[in-house]
Amino acid sequence: MSFLTPLFWAGLGLLAVPIIIHLTQRQRSEVTAFPSLMFLRKIPFKTSNRRRIRHPLLFALRCLAIALMVAAFARPFVAGPGAVAGDSARDVVILIDNSASLRYDGRWDAALDEARSIAGGLAEGDRAALVTFNERAAEEMSLTGDLLTLGSAIDRLEPTDLGTRIEAGLQLAGRILDQSERADREVVLITDFQRTGWEDQGRSRLPDGVSLTPVSLAGDGDANLVVADARFSGGEGGRFRIVARVANMGDEPVQDLPVSLELSGRAVATRPLDIGPRGAATVSFDDVPLPEGQIRGRVSIPGDALALDDELRFMATAEPGLEVLILEGTRGRTDRSLFVERALAIGDEPRVRPVRRPATQLDPAWLVTASAIVLNDANVSDGGRATLLAEWVEAGGALFVALGANSDPGQWAAPAAALLGGQAGRVEDRTSTGGVRVSSLDYDHPIFEVFSTPRSGDFSEARFFRFRAFEPGDDARVLARFEAGEPALVEHVVGEGRVLVWMSTLDRFWNDLALQPVFLPFIHRSLMHATRYREPQRWVSAGDLVELGTLVGGGSAAGAEQALTKEWVLVTPEGDRAPVEIADGPTWIEFDQTGFYQVEELGASDEPLTVAVNAALPESDLAPVAPERILSSVVGAGAGQPPTDGGAVPAEDEPARRELWWFLLLAAALVLVAESVIANRWTRRRPTSGLARST
Repeated sequence: MSFLTPLFWAGLGLLAVPIIIHLTQRQRSEVTAFPSLMFLRKIPFKTSNRRRIRHPLLFALRCLAIALMVAAFARPFVAGPGAVAGDSARDVVILIDNSASLRYDGRWDAALDEARSIAGGLAEGDRAALVTFNERAAEEMSLTGDLLTLGSAIDRLEPTDLGTRIEAGLQLAGRILDQSERADREVVLITDFQRTGWEDQGRSRLPDGVSLTPVSLAGDGDANLVVADARFSGGEGGRFRIVARVANMGDEPVQDLPVSLELSGRAVATRPLDIGPRGAATVSFDDVPLPEGQIRGRVSIPGDALALDDELRFMATAEPGLEVLILEGTRGRTDRSLFVERALAIGDEPRVRPVRRPATQLDPAWLVTASAIVLNDANVSDGGRATLLAEWVEAGGALFVALGANSDPGQWAAPAAALLGGQAGRVEDRTSTGGVRVSSLDYDHPIFEVFSTPRSGDFSEARFFRFRAFEPGDDARVLARFEAGEPALVEHVVGEGRVLVWMSTLDRFWNDLALQPVFLPFIHRSLMHATRYREPQRWVSAGDLVELGTLVGGGSAAGAEQALTKEWVLVTPEGDRAPVEIADGPTWIEFDQTGFYQVEELGASDEPLTVAVNAALPESDLAPVAPERILSSVVGAGAGQPPTDGGAVPAEDEPARRELWWFLLLAAALVLVAESVIANRWTRRRPTSGLARST
């Protein structure tokens, strides 16, 4: 047994109190007055046992109570299993950050030196575990007292290209020490305390009694330049415009920084760039020719202290863009498609080429190159053309139908009418009431999710004076409604294709939506959703997971499903080859190194798919967070206090010991109760003395 506050044993001097009470107390006589004795001289009452302890049991109980209370304040404890009272052996988790930012200017070597120093400072009987963390944490070595093996494990460590998540490392270290039964437990956190790597969400908690010692590798005002992004536009004639963005993470301006573009290993151009402190600037490479196929590209700057982010790798592919076939009715105005045609022609991602044709002359050749069809206020009454259109949609085509005055679905041939997913009715006229508004949007749908944030566009500003009544079928989904609940936009899935039905026109005749800022993004997102278009993923970040079917399936569900029936090989940037294990569900591939990966079909002669991988952009921001902020957030007892004595936070409570003080206080209370009961009984039974006794 040991004591946390042994100085309280000086309180045993209080045992003198019951001794003094028992040796000096006087027994008082009970005097009875008699009138006949009033003239006699008063004699003091004397007792012969005045210097003798008359009740040794009460004396012993009182002394015992005081001794128990003194012992309780001395905080006795018994060491738990695996711990020896007074033993200073401890368990230490050496937690090392091996994320990409540790590649900056000698930080990794400094981290290894700190880890070796900690391992070398372990005393006999101490144990240590080695844990590394980036976006995830890994236990490199469990708790061991073999310092030679621990040192070898430290020497084998290498930095990664992945991001930072300090929380992941603390959680794993806490789980390791939670299994330890030793009284002295400590986590030594070796990191550059990157601000972007710490998310203070209250989920990092060390077990009670575990101390946290921070070892900071952060510098003061570290400078870093990073190629952050590259955008593509154009595409006419196979020539593109590439705009690269370079960010300055330092506090000093940069002038005449050469930014170079390389395609397929060939230097294309170099442009100078000026960047302010803590700012970003763009540089443009115009009229860049991109041949067919997959082209490896790089945008690079001169190397600095963190070379990992000094170039941005990308895959450039000359895309043909989308051709949207606008089918019009032959009656009415000739400008009914003006607004939708102009809206589709704006924008480069993707590049859209609208083509206007009369619906009555629908030709099968038009459907070969069409990515989507806008049936704008037109009827499809011919059975042959209706069947042709229905088969095209079922095979995966995208159809947007605008029901205006000249499009009466009652006159449509049955195959075309079935595409609507419901029954269209008469024209509702709201001109006399000033029109109605769209009051309900499905913001969870891809078309409208972009409008769910503040200041992203307001559909309620548009006024609709006429619209078609529509009764949707069971398999149709209403995406937007007017004020009274009437459907405004309905989606219907037909085979592999999608149909969107709009209950008004796309011009200014029945509504003024075409004059509102939301018209252009509404048209674009509707067509992108219907065609299942996805912006090409020119690169991924290190640590990203990409689904194999999405990667090699060409974006279609059928292609993704077919890809999973084949055998694939993943080739790393270093040339290592490994088979891709096909899972029962989605098969994910992790790209954990920067460089160019290849995904090859085993035994196929086709060109392998190339994936460009860059360092995660947050790793380029080296600004640190104060270690005290992390300490205050790790809320376990013994952590979360300002560092003392070199950063170690002392533990306040050791779960590996069993404290006994409250047992002693309970025993003292019971002794005092027993003493009171016995004393009261003896007092009531005490005989009288002196003259009163004789009477």
